[in-house]
Amino acid sequence: MIKVSIVSSANRFEGATESLRLIDGEVSIPDRAVMVKPNFVTTRKQLATTQVDATRAILEYLSQKGVSEFVIAVGPAVGTPDSSFDSYGYRALADDFNIEFLDLNSDDRVPVQAFDDQLNPQTLSMIDIEFLGASIEDVLVAYEAHDEIAEQLTWPLEGDWRGVFDRN
Repeated sequence: MIKVSIVSSANRFEGATESLRLIDGEVSIPDRAVMVKPNFVTTRKQLATTQVDATRAILEYLSQKGVSEFVIAVGPAVGTPDSSFDSYGYRALADDFNIEFLDLNSDDRVPVQAFDDQLNPQTLSMIDIEFLGASIEDVLVAYEAHDEIAEQLTWPLEGDWRGVFDRN
């Protein structure tokens, strides 16, 4: 069974920290790099991105558990992540953590046939997991921050999972 935690807090850092504390017993820590995937819906409106303080809380939590290498990967629907990594404060995280920044929209991709929510066929671009390397075992998806709703999610990679999907 998957355990989910939902909290109310005064700020994003405290909320992410408390949310992780509540599911602490469910979190398995690999002895390799962990990918943290903040949500960058658009690079033009910071309210549509996971705020850097929530991501910092996740990195601190995992560091305290023994994780020493991270990949921060994003694939915004609008814009490119490079300028947002700077303007939203993500690059400064590398001052405190061993981080590789990854653009999911521009690295090696393969086409995958899929269906949308109305069961219409479409082609998705899938990150080729081979280029990420076998050392990345888990992906933490930081909460999705749209204008009016936010959710905190973790997404463990299991079974025949082969890539990270992104509509383009």
